[in-house]
Amino acid sequence: MIKIKNTDILGKIFLSRYHPLLIIIILEVEKKFDKVTITSAYRHGDKGVHGTDPCRGIDIKSWDFKKPEEVVDFVNGKFTYDPERVNKKCAILHDTGSGIHIHLQSHDNTVYNKG
Repeated sequence: MIKIKNTDILGKIFLSRYHPLLIIIILEVEKKFDKVTITSAYRHGDKGVHGTDPCRGIDIKSWDFKKPEEVVDFVNGKFTYDPERVNKKCAILHDTGSGIHIHLQSHDNTVYNKG
């Protein structure tokens, strides 16, 4: 099940384009863990991945999962953000001031390790 935090986030999802690999990441998380709650999506004026066109960043609730670190490890095991920048990850568990959450992101160079 994919849930949306509120109608404001839903509107941002409907009114924006999303990177195909970001969509695949979200679907893989839902398939493996049976749930995803999107808490942040496209942000107009954001200088990071939340503000790109197509949007390459989205946040999901970490407290939906007993062990959110397992979600992060799963995503980063299936996807390589950018082989040229191995320090960058597709999933990050962090708190940027609004509470702990899982940040998901993609790049044009993201590699999907299907195996």
